[in-house]
Amino acid sequence: MSPRFFPYSHLEFRSGIPVIAVSGFHIQLIHASTGAVLFSTLNSPPYIQESLKKSGPIRCAVLDNSNTHLVTLADDKKLKVWKLDGLQLLHERELPKRPTSATCTLDGQTIVVADKFGDVFSYPLHPPPGSESQISTSAPLPQEDSTTPGESISVYATADITLPAVKTSSNKRKSKKQKLHENPPAPRSSLASHVPTSDGTLVLGHTSLLTCFLLTADNKYIVTADRDEHIRISWYPQGFCIESFCLGHTQFVSAVHIPSDRPGTLISGGGDAELKIWDWRSGKHEMDIPILDSVKPYIKVKVKSYTRTASTNFTEEQADRSREGTEDQESAPHASEEQAVLAVQKIRTLSDHILFTVTGGSALFSVAFLNGTSTAPSVHAVNFGKPVLNFTIAPDKRIWVNIDLNWSENENGDDYGDDSPAGKAIRVVNLAADGQLSDVSLTSTPPILDALQEKCLIEASAEDLAALNLYSSLQSLPKNTGEYDGDDDDLGNATPRATGIPKNIRTNTRKKSQGSGGGKKEQGKLKSQKAVAEKTKKHGNQSVHRDVEDVVPHEENASESKLLKSEGPATEADSEDIRMLDS
Repeated sequence: MSPRFFPYSHLEFRSGIPVIAVSGFHIQLIHASTGAVLFSTLNSPPYIQESLKKSGPIRCAVLDNSNTHLVTLADDKKLKVWKLDGLQLLHERELPKRPTSATCTLDGQTIVVADKFGDVFSYPLHPPPGSESQISTSAPLPQEDSTTPGESISVYATADITLPAVKTSSNKRKSKKQKLHENPPAPRSSLASHVPTSDGTLVLGHTSLLTCFLLTADNKYIVTADRDEHIRISWYPQGFCIESFCLGHTQFVSAVHIPSDRPGTLISGGGDAELKIWDWRSGKHEMDIPILDSVKPYIKVKVKSYTRTASTNFTEEQADRSREGTEDQESAPHASEEQAVLAVQKIRTLSDHILFTVTGGSALFSVAFLNGTSTAPSVHAVNFGKPVLNFTIAPDKRIWVNIDLNWSENENGDDYGDDSPAGKAIRVVNLAADGQLSDVSLTSTPPILDALQEKCLIEASAEDLAALNLYSSLQSLPKNTGEYDGDDDDLGNATPRATGIPKNIRTNTRKKSQGSGGGKKEQGKLKSQKAVAEKTKKHGNQSVHRDVEDVVPHEENASESKLLKSEGPATEADSEDIRMLDS
């Protein structure tokens, strides 16, 4: 079996500094002209490499404006700050919740972090003296031939990095007291959903998962977007002052961008079939750019739906976590079926054109920013055959695209040979004046490209690649209500659209029955409703029977009444006879 390598999750090109390449758990600084590796976390001591692996894949890497510090976020909720010169780890801090994205302010002295609970916190670049989160490291990561093993250990003697503990029966599962001590609940009077740690300051909060955010060029405003179709523009750092809302999305928002040459314009995208253009200061929606039909053929990664059928048995815990609303068994897609999901991954602008990618899509797309006509602008694409993970624009305006080189449509092997450009980790693209995109990876091979394609690749195991979980957002972002937009087939059954995006999200708020296999709460409700219905029906029949008896007397009683009336006024004896007849 051919070796597997970590794909590049992030590349950073800036003038005057080495190229920053992030792949898996590691960071490399590469000379932009020669392609030589200057510094790498691969050359750190073994126990530090083990600690980096324990932290999980690096999800976010941000370089400040002064090109001095690099901020990284991984799955272990640790905020790490590196000194770029020598790739020296300065300190790391524990965050209260798992972060989703981060950025640095203009002065580079503050780090702004968003988390999955919808909160945005700001942290000082360097923790205050005496803080528990501070690490006193005073030397760069050692290189292979620069120090001896004994000297490497002394450099990190004061670092807050420990060897992975051996699992025992006492530490396999933490108790409730331990969890509360590590992450105590926020007080009732707090505006945050959780207690800030590591000297963090709350900026603002959403009631939904915060998917992306950015600071304006002057750092006076912060733009935040969430899973509930909201885009909010707030003051920074006074996040409690809201400037405007950009409302109009009907699905989640996963990418926002403000062009540097149009600071008053905001571009947003997510699960909707179009990109939206806004005047973010006023919240006015200016125009839509349809992309669904152009993007759909390039979505390679598909996910399984969450649809439940009436024959499926669910536990009470699963029922409590169920989505709102379900479909009929005939119209819902089968649980084993996979469907494509539209989720805009990243948006940037270059030369009056919008560049964007979609999660799980195998192409880079471009569209004219404003074509000056009422017709929708054409969407251009360059296909790479394998999913695009990220892209960055270099100072020379070339577009460097990160490819998931391990992805394969066939389960038994790769679709492309090693010599095919589709099997490469990096592709370089040029943007023409008319918006056409062209792949120049074969015609132009600078040393930095050769280095990224070969010697800078880091080998990974199958377990390491599985931990990347590159396409989890395709399942976590859409709201799986069980109702899908689609056309009816010949039998009248609704078929899901290729986007797999639920319809009527806002109106579908009433929970429906889970069928005969529902949870205990659902079964109890159905049983009570059935008992009430039967009791009502029984009492209704009895009341109707009494009404009929009152209106239509029995034939015998009627004849007796006629006989008594014909005989004249009733006496006491007659009254007694009548009572005896009635009984």
